[in-house]
Amino acid sequence: MLPLMFLNKRWHQVAILLGCSLAANTIYAEEFELAKTVENIPKKALIVKHDAKLYKSESSQDGEEAPFIQLYFLMMPEKNNRVPVIKTFSKNQTQPDGWLEKDSYVEWNTVQMINFEPQAGRERVKIYATIECAKEFSHLGKTTANCQELGEEPPQNPQSRLFVPIFQRQAEAYHGGFIRIYQNEQENKSDVKKTQLGYDLILVVDSTLSMGEYFQPTLRVLQSFLEIVQDLMQTEVAKPFNIGLLFYRDRKLWQDCDIGYLTHWAQPLTLNTEKVFVALDVAKATGCDSEDFPEAVFDGLYRAIVDTPWNSSHFKTILLIGDAPPNFDKNPMNFSVSSIQALADEKSIRFLTIKIGPEDDIDFEEFEALALQREAQLKGQFSRVTNENIHQFETDLMDALTTEWELFNKTQELSVNPEAMEPLSHISEYELPIIRGQLQHLSKGNRDFVKGWVPYKVKNKLAFGEYIFIRKIVLKLRLLIIESILTAAEAGMVDGGEAFLSAVREALAVHLKMKTEDIFAENETLGGILQKADILPFKTELLLFTPEEVNTWKPVDYEKLNQSLTEKLQHLREFSNNPNHLRLFEGVPYLYVPKRYFP
Repeated sequence: MLPLMFLNKRWHQVAILLGCSLAANTIYAEEFELAKTVENIPKKALIVKHDAKLYKSESSQDGEEAPFIQLYFLMMPEKNNRVPVIKTFSKNQTQPDGWLEKDSYVEWNTVQMINFEPQAGRERVKIYATIECAKEFSHLGKTTANCQELGEEPPQNPQSRLFVPIFQRQAEAYHGGFIRIYQNEQENKSDVKKTQLGYDLILVVDSTLSMGEYFQPTLRVLQSFLEIVQDLMQTEVAKPFNIGLLFYRDRKLWQDCDIGYLTHWAQPLTLNTEKVFVALDVAKATGCDSEDFPEAVFDGLYRAIVDTPWNSSHFKTILLIGDAPPNFDKNPMNFSVSSIQALADEKSIRFLTIKIGPEDDIDFEEFEALALQREAQLKGQFSRVTNENIHQFETDLMDALTTEWELFNKTQELSVNPEAMEPLSHISEYELPIIRGQLQHLSKGNRDFVKGWVPYKVKNKLAFGEYIFIRKIVLKLRLLIIESILTAAEAGMVDGGEAFLSAVREALAVHLKMKTEDIFAENETLGGILQKADILPFKTELLLFTPEEVNTWKPVDYEKLNQSLTEKLQHLREFSNNPNHLRLFEGVPYLYVPKRYFP
C-alpha cells in the first residue's frame, strides 16, 4: 500500500494536469452564436465568389469548396477577416462548420426573388436610395432631379452576366438590392474599367451652443469648394459627388433646456448640394450649454457610418467638426475610438477631423486618433483651430476639402491609366497607400452588391412577379410528398380516417426520417409537423387538423383536400417541366418558381 503522502502528491499532480487539460479545452471549445438581424432573423451568407472556400478555422489555409450561390448561416464573432458559419440552420449549435472570407459572400436575408423578364408597357425597374423616390417612380414612371438612382434592371443578356436580385416587399415598394456576378475573367476586367469612381462625403458637426458661430463659415467654405469643383468639371467628365450633413449634441442638458435631439440628419447623402447649403443656412445650435464639457461625438459618427448608403466604388470620407471631446460617461453603447474605427474599416471610410479649442487645448486626442491612428490606406487628416479664430477655421476646412479632392482626382486618373503610377513624383508617401487601397478595392470587381428601394408598380402595371429560388431536385422531392398525401386522401375516402393517417405517417416518416409512431406525437397536427419540417412549398393552414378531427371526416372532406392539392401539384409540375424556367448555376439546375404557387 502506497504511503498517504505519496498518494496525495500523485493526486495533486493529476489535478494539475486535469486543470490544464480543462483550461486547454475551454480555450479550444470557444462558443459561437448565430448572427441575427435587428428583426431577429438569422443572417445568411450567399456565396458570390467562384473560387470561395469553407476554411477549417479562422487562420487555416485548408478547406473545402464553397459552391457558387450556396447559402450558409452566419455566426459570430468574426476573426482575421473570416466569419464562422454553419451549413444548416440550428438554434443550439455553438461550433461553426467552417469559416468564410468576408469578400466571398454577401448577406442574404430573404428567400424572395424577383423575375426581371421583359414585359410590354413598362420601363426597366430602377433602384433608388429612398422609398419616397421609389413610390414617385411607381406612380409617375419618372422622378425629380433630387432622387438618387443607385442602379437599374440590366438589358436581357444572360450570356454575359448573372443578375441575382433579392428584395423584401414593404407596402408599395420593395426594399433590398441586387448582386451582379460576372461569369468570366475577361468580362470582369472590361466592366471594372467602366466603373466610375465617385466621392461620398458626410459632414458630422457639433451643434451645441458654442458651435453656432461656425455654421455660416462652414457654409461659405462649402459653397466656395463646390464652385471650384464645378469649374473643374466644366473641362472634365463629371464625377459623382454626394454630400450629407449630420448634427450631434449631448444626451443630457440642464433641466430647463430642451435638447431637441441627440443626432439629427439635416440632409442625408445626396447629389443635390443645394440641399446641404439650405440645411446649413437654417441650422440652429441648441439654446443652452451641456452640464458637462464632452459631447455625443461617437453617437454622431456611429449614425453617419451605419445610416449612410455608401457607394462601394466611391471615396468615402467623414468630416468631423467639433469643439468638445467625446463623452465616455454618458455612453450607453460603450463606443470608443477603436470601435468607431472598426466600423469605418468595414466600409473603407476615412476621417478628416477639425478640433476647435483654446490655445492650451488638451482634449484633442480622440479627434487626432480617429483620423491618424489608422492603417496607411485609411489614414485621414487632423487639424486644431484656436477658439474664435474663424479665419483659421475656414482656411483649414478649405485645405482639407481641396486636398481630398486632389487625392480623389489622382486616384480617378490612375484607375483609368494604372501605368501612370510610375513615376511616383506627383504622389506623396501619404497619398500612395490610400490610392493603392482604393484601386485594389475597385479591382476586386467580381461582384457588386447594391441596396435600395425598387418600385412595386411601374405605370400602373406590375413591374415584376415574386419568385422562389429553389433547386430542381428539391422541388421534385416536394412534389412527391404532395403525391403521397393525395394517395393517403384516396385511401381515406374508401377506408376512413385510420387508413388516411396510416398512409400519411408512412409517407412522412420516409421524408422526415422519423419513426412512424412519432408522427402526431403528443397530438400534434399534421400541418404543424409539415410547417416545422418545411417540407411543403406552401403554407399548411389547410392541413391544421388533429387525428381526432380526421376521424370525423366524411368523403366530401377528403374531396376538398384532394382538389386543393391536385391543383397545386398540376401547376408546380407544369412549371418545373418547362425548360424556359430553368437556370444553371455552376452546373446545378435551379428553378424560379412563382410565389403564387406557394401561397
